Amino acid sequence: MTLGTEWTREEFQTLLGNPYLTDDELAEKLSGRSPGAIGVVRAGIHAFHKGHDYSILSKMMKSELKEKENSITCPVCHKPLKGATHQE
Repeated sequence: MTLGTEWTREEFQTLLGNPYLTDDELAEKLSGRSPGAIGVVRAGIHAFHKGHDYSILSKMMKSELKEKENSITCPVCHKPLKGATHQE
């Protein structure tokens, strides 16, 4: 990611584990992350899911999504990432 500070794996896992919380609610769990920053990352996850450009995501985030896509729910459309049409 080029904007702000790098997300930690723990922060990203917290985001992935709470797909139904609003950006504001999640910002309360992730001190130091604004609702806007959370929304940008969530948009990147959705882009990954839909096969669009997800270059906004860090290398760690991309790796985590590819590794665990069978158990992740998209935080935007709330559908499973399993079978996502992502491409580099």
